[in-house]
Amino acid sequence: MKKCRVVDLDKKRVKNIIFSFCILCGTLLICEVLYRNNLGYQNINIVMSMAIFIITAVTEGYIYGVTSAVIGVFTYDYLITSPRFGFSFTVNFPVTLIILLFVVFTSSIITTSIKTQAKQARQKCQHAELLYSINRKLLSTRDLHTIIRYSMDYLKDELMHSVAFFEDIKPSGKLNPYFMQANDDVGFEFFTQEEVFSLVRLSADRQEVLDDKDYGYFLPITTQNITYGVFAFSFKEKDLDNKQKMFLELIADQTAQALRMYHLMAEKQETKVMMETEKVKNSFLRSISHDLRTPLTGIIGASSTLLEEGDKVPSEMRAKLVEGIQNDSQWLLNMIENILSITKIQNNDMVIDKSEEIVEEVIEGAVTTFRKRFPNTKITVIQPDNVILLPIDIMLITQVLTNILENSQRHALGQRSDVTIEVKEEDDFVSFIITDTGPGIDPKILPMLFNFTVTPENPYKDSTRNLGIGLSICKTIIRAHGGEIYANNRPEGGAQFVFTLPLDNNEL
Repeated sequence: MKKCRVVDLDKKRVKNIIFSFCILCGTLLICEVLYRNNLGYQNINIVMSMAIFIITAVTEGYIYGVTSAVIGVFTYDYLITSPRFGFSFTVNFPVTLIILLFVVFTSSIITTSIKTQAKQARQKCQHAELLYSINRKLLSTRDLHTIIRYSMDYLKDELMHSVAFFEDIKPSGKLNPYFMQANDDVGFEFFTQEEVFSLVRLSADRQEVLDDKDYGYFLPITTQNITYGVFAFSFKEKDLDNKQKMFLELIADQTAQALRMYHLMAEKQETKVMMETEKVKNSFLRSISHDLRTPLTGIIGASSTLLEEGDKVPSEMRAKLVEGIQNDSQWLLNMIENILSITKIQNNDMVIDKSEEIVEEVIEGAVTTFRKRFPNTKITVIQPDNVILLPIDIMLITQVLTNILENSQRHALGQRSDVTIEVKEEDDFVSFIITDTGPGIDPKILPMLFNFTVTPENPYKDSTRNLGIGLSICKTIIRAHGGEIYANNRPEGGAQFVFTLPLDNNEL
């Protein structure tokens, strides 16, 4: 970096010398023209003074103006005054030189003041633009890694040094910082020393800047008495000029504000999720209590009638009451299985015990279970002639098929709803397509069909009238097998459920 500055200074000197030389040559040429045309010495003096003023105003420092004034006076005396092409050294000579030197110093003072003000104005403008750019980028970002990356980019480019940021500062053990390396500076290993870790913890605990002669400069990022991290650099504070210190403070302040906004948003989101979870839990429990109460009331009523009336109840009515008890008991059993499945999913206890099963037998088992509750429903099964083996947990996949089949009848709204189960063997998976001829699925709940979330805006649930829990279990089971499940309404009427399972290549 020092070499670059030396080269820049040399270029400026050469540029100033060439500019001064050209102005002097041009001025002397003009003076010669004025002299030959007998246009007066006063005009020549004015031209000479203007030339010295221009040189002083454009170049930096006094040296070029003073040198030009001395050279100009001697050249003027040599070329213009009598005797020409010789030095007269009359009384006018020192007067002219003093006047020109006065012009040099006066113009230098004026132009230096103007340049200083202009430079300060440019710096303020650049500072304002930089502040706006940093503020806009950091405060518009809601990602922790992006906030830190933006800040480190600015610091590395401006300070020309490697920078590390320690965000998760643990009281003991190794720390894992973010890192950006600058050319010809220390690498990542420098910031992974135990001494650096100790200084980072000390800076964070004290919430103050630390300047260590061996391990560099440590700047905590704090706001409202909260420390969000520590910037670490390999340089010392004395290596920074005022501009760099101001820039460093600016970045630190903006980074602290951005990190504060990020953490506030994260806390707000976490609180919102907790509130939504509690809301869903309460709605879910209300729904379950209602759904359990309905079949239990039916079972208690039918059993009380049979116990109290006994032989007085006609045999046909008695058979219907027993059938109702059986259906309600079966529904309760299915509900309990779904609730247990939800518990396993939430606790990550669901175990997929896969074994190779014949697809035809899986469908037959699900249809048999389904017919016990809906014996009058017409079911058509379409599948390939060849035997298909699938690596599945047969109990779970049977539960998926049974849930989908029973939903086709529960939500038929009194209509006849025939069911077709079609199996298709693709390249790497097997598709199960279950269609019915019922009223279809309400388009409002179709996007959230496989969620069991129950809210005022999403009032569907797993009951004899609605959807929800059972299908959410289906989705979890299918995805645990590596497949996908989705549903839609058919153009000709009725609903269609499709789920896929990965195919084992062993075929019989």
